Amino acid sequence: MKRQIISIIIVLTSIQYLHAQTSHIETETWVEKPKITTPDSKYSKESAVIIYDKRSVEFADISKDELTEYYTLHKIIHINDDRGIEGFNKIYLGFSENADVVDVKARTILPGGRIVELDKNNIKDLKEEDGNVYKIFALEGLEKGCDIEYFYTIKKQTSFFGREVLQRNIPVLETKFEIIAPKRLKFEIKPYNFSVSATDTVLNEKRISECDLKETPGVDEEKYASYDANLGRVEYKLSYNDATRAGERLFTWNELAKRVYGIYTFFSDKEYKTISDIVTENGWDKIGDETSKIIAVEGYLKKKYSYNEELTSDDGNKLESVVHNKIGGTIGILRLYSAIFKNLGVNYQFVLTGNRNTFIIDRDFENWNNCENPLFYFPAENKFLAPTRPDYRYPWIFPYWGATNGLFCKSTSLGSFSTAIAIIKEIPLEDYTKSFENIEARLELNTNMDSLTIDEKQIYGGYIAVNYRDIFNFSNEEQKRNVIKEMTKMFASSENILSSEVLNPDFESGTANLPVILHTKTKSGELIEQAGNKLLLKIGMAIGPQEEMYQEKARKEPVSIEFGHVEERKIEFVIPPGYTISNPDDIKIKQTYTDNGELTMGFVSDYEIKGNILAIHIMEEYRKTYYPFSQFDQFRKIINASSDFNKVVLVLEKK
Repeated sequence: MKRQIISIIIVLTSIQYLHAQTSHIETETWVEKPKITTPDSKYSKESAVIIYDKRSVEFADISKDELTEYYTLHKIIHINDDRGIEGFNKIYLGFSENADVVDVKARTILPGGRIVELDKNNIKDLKEEDGNVYKIFALEGLEKGCDIEYFYTIKKQTSFFGREVLQRNIPVLETKFEIIAPKRLKFEIKPYNFSVSATDTVLNEKRISECDLKETPGVDEEKYASYDANLGRVEYKLSYNDATRAGERLFTWNELAKRVYGIYTFFSDKEYKTISDIVTENGWDKIGDETSKIIAVEGYLKKKYSYNEELTSDDGNKLESVVHNKIGGTIGILRLYSAIFKNLGVNYQFVLTGNRNTFIIDRDFENWNNCENPLFYFPAENKFLAPTRPDYRYPWIFPYWGATNGLFCKSTSLGSFSTAIAIIKEIPLEDYTKSFENIEARLELNTNMDSLTIDEKQIYGGYIAVNYRDIFNFSNEEQKRNVIKEMTKMFASSENILSSEVLNPDFESGTANLPVILHTKTKSGELIEQAGNKLLLKIGMAIGPQEEMYQEKARKEPVSIEFGHVEERKIEFVIPPGYTISNPDDIKIKQTYTDNGELTMGFVSDYEIKGNILAIHIMEEYRKTYYPFSQFDQFRKIINASSDFNKVVLVLEKK
């Protein structure tokens, strides 16, 4: 989208706020005779230090009814070592080939005092995987101890919302963020993950809102953490216009809900007729219960219609065009679902959500740009549907869109007039027990005692199953064979597959949470080893490779995982005649954590021996998506417990 919803709404609202005229914008400059910066010795082990980081957003009247936005970035970076040189010998400019560039300058200040300025002809194009082309320039002759300085100003599509991430993995000594606008416009700035106060001044008919930071530490990425969401950033929005609506707060959540509701719920008589025909042709009006209607509609639309995020034209998203061409952008697809549900009398609400791994919806700060992802919510079922995700089926949604705030557009009527109000509340994910990654396996030695026959089922349900359904539905036969081979090898340590089958790979099975099952029989010599008269069974490898968490650096972030889930393994080993297991208690591992009397995570492995069958049961579970920093050590112990089991080797001795 994801900006399709927001872009249309902005077009509908912006013009009434714009008037007056001034074309002058603030011009960025640099010191004519710069000197090398010497950072404090505490930064000597850093490969590079950002000395100065300035971001400026300026809004300028260019005509009575048009406001233009300009964006400026200015950085000075000090290089300490070869790694710093490697990291900054190419500078990535944050604008594309189609950007309207006002100015761009760059230079290197070498330790000897020589200054090398950028030749603008050396700015090159870099094509990304998404097909977009961006600008980079190379800096030659960098030395340890040099400074790099660059800035650029571009003209942007005007938006009254935004964010700037002010923290990355490199420390910043001084950070400045400012918004410059005609004095009638009042923007608000809110910091996240750090504290800073914004000042607001008026100078020469311009209102300047700014905040300054000193010594922002660098932050490294950590396992099981939402890196982007935890970085220091500021978000901003236009909140007041003293010229036309003095004192009235602009761009509220309720205003967004009303406009979303208006776009997606009103249809012409011709559109109603088109939708009515589709409903009748498919017999959906004959279906009794609401859940079955939802499932039938989604299954049909995701099979027969294509979604194209890049399709943003008005004509391409008209309902008539979407139905005729069987393809739509975000707006077209959502209107199609909405019209059908409305025809069928299905009670639903529009929901907009962010992504808790990056940026979320804040009840107290209306940054509409964080409302990126659309959902349908069905109050009677308390379930969700993701119309723009062809890989998900009701009630499953992309997990990072849940366990976070959503904007629910709840309809309300005032006489004959219908509209919506905004309710900000959490979007619950499906219960953790419904997402599982289980193993059922039986291991038996051959008569020569040098290999194992492994009959195994890998069982995937809930959110975990989505990726496997993706693979088995969108891959060709050769790719599927390779996937099966790699999945089998992960647990059996062998590519010698005697037979294999995949059960319930279709997307429709996901609705009922029928698990994707990979059932294989393999022959493997990797898990058994002879040591004189003894046999060594590497039983721990039967659960596949496990992650370890041993940290040299102190943990900084709380724990975040994609979704709560269970990993249950049931492994049977047939003890060969004449042998006994000398160390079965090595199987027993227990690490659990209870919060306020409730188990929230754990790893427990145990066994029993009945006759010649060793039956191992392992339960690993993570019931939440978030664990506070104070619980990290326990989380790490549980992760490492599964890794410890991975190393278990059973010793079989002759009786």
